[in-house]
Amino acid sequence: MQLARQQGVRISPAESMDALQAAQAVGLDSPNLLRESMAMTLAKTIEEEAICKACFDQFFLQQTNDGQTEQNASSSDEKTTLNDEQQLAEVLASDEKTQELLDQSDFIQALLQQDQAEIDAQMAEALGTLPLKQLSFFTQKGLFTRRLLDALGEAPIRQTLAELTEDNPAKHALKNVQEAMQAQAKQAIERAFELNAAGQHDQLMAELLRKTKLSAVERRHAERLQGLIQKLARKLTQKHRKRPKKTRRGQLHMIKTLRRGIANDGVMFDTFWRRTEKRKPQVMAVCDVSGSVSAYAKFLLMLLYYLQDVLPRTRSFAFAHDLGEITSLFQQHPVEKAIEIANWRYGGATDYGSSLDKFWDIAGQDITKQTTVIILGDARNNYGDHRFERLLEISERCRRIIWLNPEGKNQWGSGDSEMLRYQRVCHLAHECNTLGQLETIVDELITLVR
Repeated sequence: MQLARQQGVRISPAESMDALQAAQAVGLDSPNLLRESMAMTLAKTIEEEAICKACFDQFFLQQTNDGQTEQNASSSDEKTTLNDEQQLAEVLASDEKTQELLDQSDFIQALLQQDQAEIDAQMAEALGTLPLKQLSFFTQKGLFTRRLLDALGEAPIRQTLAELTEDNPAKHALKNVQEAMQAQAKQAIERAFELNAAGQHDQLMAELLRKTKLSAVERRHAERLQGLIQKLARKLTQKHRKRPKKTRRGQLHMIKTLRRGIANDGVMFDTFWRRTEKRKPQVMAVCDVSGSVSAYAKFLLMLLYYLQDVLPRTRSFAFAHDLGEITSLFQQHPVEKAIEIANWRYGGATDYGSSLDKFWDIAGQDITKQTTVIILGDARNNYGDHRFERLLEISERCRRIIWLNPEGKNQWGSGDSEMLRYQRVCHLAHECNTLGQLETIVDELITLVR
């Protein structure tokens, strides 16, 4: 269950108890039946079911990448090397030093006798002496392999090899035993890493990506980052989903109620209630898709797309040299394809002045006091007309303007940046260039608009 939790499966204490009861009910005779029952009691989604089954195979069956268990994969190798191990034992017994080493090491004897049960028992005892919870990075595998070899008693082997002469046949036999021990130790550390550190490694990578500038994320991490955005969207959706509330009729409308009761001698058979119509909030996201900030716009649009459950009235706009609405693209294409089309249509040199005018022409009449306008861009206008008065008109008509700038605040106003000018009419202006900052700002945004 710990392995499944590391892979992102949410398991409560009550579900753990259910899984144990299911295991007790089905028994341990059928691994497949036990595997299905564990997945059925622990998983809540199809994705979690697949993770639970994979964790079961990895932990109990020690499944390899080729789909075979390690025990089955290595059984044929053990049969082919059995005669070699017998010869090694005879050669080692012929030398006094190596014979003394054999008498002192139970693990070497288990290797030579091909006693897999004893090998596993000795390996488990040695692993128990290591702080495996500290095994978090793949670069630590070598260190832990060396510690495991020391726990298995490889040091006397190295000392004996240094004392034996090169022409001594026992030295070559002992080297073969050392190589077999090292292979066993390496395999054990590999499995320990998969069981104890794979989830921690994913968590560390996720935390690293949250703090890395979105423009600096390597292409090979794009799929992982998209998964983080989806997970972030589910988290925010769960946090801000509307809770069921008791029905409220509103305030009693006494005038209408009394007037209707006149015909009934003042008995108020019919009641009327005052109801306040609550207008739904609207979000308009205006994103700069020029080369300098296109990566940030991509992830903001992606996050807003995944938040449709809590922000259903969201309209998206993209601009650089021109501006256009791209809301329909997300209805016609997958999110990645829609953003790619938007970059192709509206990318180029940035012109904030003409883009603000175009935004006013397209959506100005739809802006109300329930509208929140989000502008994502670095406010670098290439020394063009800033059209500050147009942004002022938008600010007076909407509820709030939130500006997200990927550049650091120390760069605002430098060169061709108009950020300090635009900031004067923005209700909120944030530096936003990492996924962690984006999460904080969008969380605050949802709180404000709902």
